Order: sequence, then structure tokens, then C-alpha cells
Amino acid sequence: MGEIINNFFNPQGITLWKLYTLQDYLTVAALIVLGVAALWVAIRVLAKQRTPEGTALRMEKRLRRLGGAGARVWQNVTVVSQRGRCVCPMLYAAREGVYVVQVYHFGLDVSGSASSKYWTLSFNKDVRQQPNPLDAMDEQIVVINRVLGRAGLGHVPVEKLVLFADVYGRPRLNLRGVDCAVVRQDLKKWRKRKKGTPAVDLAAVKKALEASFQG
Repeated sequence: MGEIINNFFNPQGITLWKLYTLQDYLTVAALIVLGVAALWVAIRVLAKQRTPEGTALRMEKRLRRLGGAGARVWQNVTVVSQRGRCVCPMLYAAREGVYVVQVYHFGLDVSGSASSKYWTLSFNKDVRQQPNPLDAMDEQIVVINRVLGRAGLGHVPVEKLVLFADVYGRPRLNLRGVDCAVVRQDLKKWRKRKKGTPAVDLAAVKKALEASFQG
């Protein structure tokens, strides 16, 4: 096999291909089949990871790991306070506070602004319009602040986190006035910037949040 590979990439540039025996042909055919099979498997794995569910699960595990001991992530929870309720696609409790999280599984080019009604997410010729999530996230923060305030945790910061996590590459963001957007490749840097902030009573925060969940 080594001889076949050497012949194929002949540095002299004279003979690019030398196959003498049936075994040579079978070996090359096997290599081609293995290469096609590996490519097919890789495409299937990436396609599976690029679903909303697969991306959300992957980001949940990543946030939990980066958050350290006691960090918790909940998906698709309904938070109920005395004066309202909200549905949180993802909620993240870490040592420094709470985050309402919006995860995008698609888009390597992202454009929009804090005030625009829609954001544009694209991958090659596939262009999609998604509603600006910031207003809905602000409503989530209001409800969560009420829950924490009633539990005597009104000092706990509650912030927005918008994650762009397309597995096909590094998203390029052009979101004017948006300071809570992070691409998945920069999550570790984002977490490092949070380490200097004061710690909260994470156990009490989790208890208060979980007590407010409906169903």
C-alpha cells in the first residue's frame, strides 16, 4: 500500500499512477470506498448536530461544563411569578448570576441590530429571517427578577445571552448595538470575563427558580 501511495504522489511528476496487479486495483478501490464512507459518516454526524435540538443539547453541556461546580441549565421551562409568566427556551444559572439564553443552530453570516424586527441568518445561498429575540428575553428577565426578588435574591444579576452555534464554521456577526451575542468558539473567553464578578448564592438561586417552574 505504501508503494501505491508513493507512486500516486510521485515527486518527479512523470508518473502519477502505477497499478500493476489485481491487488493494486483492489487496494485503491478499498481506499476510495473507505474515503467515501468516512465522508458520508462525517456529513451525517454534522447534519445531526446542526438541528435545533442537537445544538441546544450541545450548548447545554458546554455551558454546564464551563460554569463549574453547581452550574445548571434548563431547557423549555415555564417560569411563573405572582404577576406573570414566561417560557424560557434555555435558562442558565452560574456562580455569578442567571442568564436567559437563545441558541441559533444555523447561520455563518448574521446581521441585524438591537432595534430591528428581524435578524438575517445565512449560509451560502440559504438565507433565513428570524425574529429579533431581545424583547422576548427582556420579558423573561422581568419575570425571573420577580421570582428572585420574592425569594430575597433581588441582588442576583439576570442577563441575556444569545449563542450562535452553527457547526459548519465560525459565525460572523454584524449585530449593531447587541452586546450579548457570542459565537460558540468564544464561549470560553466569555466565561473568563465573568470570573471576576461577585459570586451569588447559587444553591438558593436554583431552588427559587425550580420552585417557580410550571409543570
